[in-house]
Amino acid sequence: MAKNLYEEKASYVGTAMASQQKRIPIGAVIAAVAVIALVVVGLAVYFLAPKPPEKVKLTLFTKAGLWADFIRDSGAIERFKERMLRERNIEVEVEILTAPHAGYSDKLITTLAAGTVLDVIWVSPDRIPDMVEAGYLLDLTPYVEKWGDWAKFYKANKDMVTYKGRVYAVPHDAAIVIIYYRKDLFEKAGLPVPWQPRTWTDVLEAAKIVMEKIPEVKAGLSPYYGGEIHIPIYAAGGTIYDPADGKFIVKSKAVLFLFKVYYDAFYTYGVAPREMILEKWDTRKLFQEGKLAILIDGTWCYTEKWGPGMTYEIPNREEVIGYAYIPGSGMPGAPDYLVAVRDYSWAIGAKSENPELAFELIKELVSPDIMADWGYKTSHLVARSDAVIGDYAKDAFLKWNTEAMERYGVAKPVVAGTSKYLSILKEIVEKELVYAGKTPEECMEAFASAAAAKLGANAVKEAP
Repeated sequence: MAKNLYEEKASYVGTAMASQQKRIPIGAVIAAVAVIALVVVGLAVYFLAPKPPEKVKLTLFTKAGLWADFIRDSGAIERFKERMLRERNIEVEVEILTAPHAGYSDKLITTLAAGTVLDVIWVSPDRIPDMVEAGYLLDLTPYVEKWGDWAKFYKANKDMVTYKGRVYAVPHDAAIVIIYYRKDLFEKAGLPVPWQPRTWTDVLEAAKIVMEKIPEVKAGLSPYYGGEIHIPIYAAGGTIYDPADGKFIVKSKAVLFLFKVYYDAFYTYGVAPREMILEKWDTRKLFQEGKLAILIDGTWCYTEKWGPGMTYEIPNREEVIGYAYIPGSGMPGAPDYLVAVRDYSWAIGAKSENPELAFELIKELVSPDIMADWGYKTSHLVARSDAVIGDYAKDAFLKWNTEAMERYGVAKPVVAGTSKYLSILKEIVEKELVYAGKTPEECMEAFASAAAAKLGANAVKEAP
């Protein structure tokens, strides 16, 4: 019996000791909780506290002077930088690199060929095919497909930056080549104002009348703008390229018409002095001085050359300068009128390490307000429908040109070799026709031979 009592007491004592061993002091619990809380707070601070922004540098390559100055003053880069910092916590530095207006495209190609990495590039659509084939431009199709604003760009402008079904640039502006004429000279010569020629003969005869009645006029007509020297081919209902077989057309009735138009201007009517080309007269200055009656040139001249404060300012510009569509040839299938469309656009270098950021910068550069402001200040046309706003929308000259582009605009084909084709054509016009005085037929033969030699015999053909 005593043994049982002893065993029970021993059992009770053992149980009590075990219970005391399992009991954790309250101080230890509090300390552990405090440690855990500190860890949680520390992690929260680490993950939730603002991180320092990532720093990225982009390069933007454009023309020096007017072009680069506009970008700097427009506020587009500042808006882009603020948006990237706010939306992506990225601090972007944008370095603007420039090349002179004269020879810009060649300088751009040289820069890229040297291996220089350019992010955002000001590029002429004329150069896109050759630049794509050389591997210099990034395919922007995946970017524009996800961008709602792309639908707001005019189809003609989008087509000019599309090569082989892929988009390689975003249009920034457009311009058309039209006929300018001096209203004061026309009125003095007894010609109607406003004036819209229906044929090229109308143009040549008007130029001749002005020269006959106003002896101080040095030239009745400057018949072409170098970059769009092919205009008479389209005026005759022709084209310079056949997409069906991928060949350039070097002999046709339309090509012959081109040489006839220029031959008539320089020789038959004598309204375009040979010295104009041989001595490289400044035709825009002559037009300002009232010594040139009719000039075929681009919309940009209206402000960039003759606008207030510009190089060749014409103080009463609206009263002096008239403008008209380029007439068709009158041949079957020819258009009644046309204007040659050209533009510039923004592309992304194929080697860019930050293409998404570069595209975001392009979005800012082509936003409606920036595009409209550029158009108004430089007499360039907007490339998107929602940019017809502000002062641009109120300008009569820009309104007329925008409508002309939509109704009669014709753009060069976006294919590799176009720039070379036009360069050969200009060379033949100036060397064989203007300098040597060869006939239209002889000039066309010379052009066909030169094009076959430089483009390849399999790349050219004769058409009806």
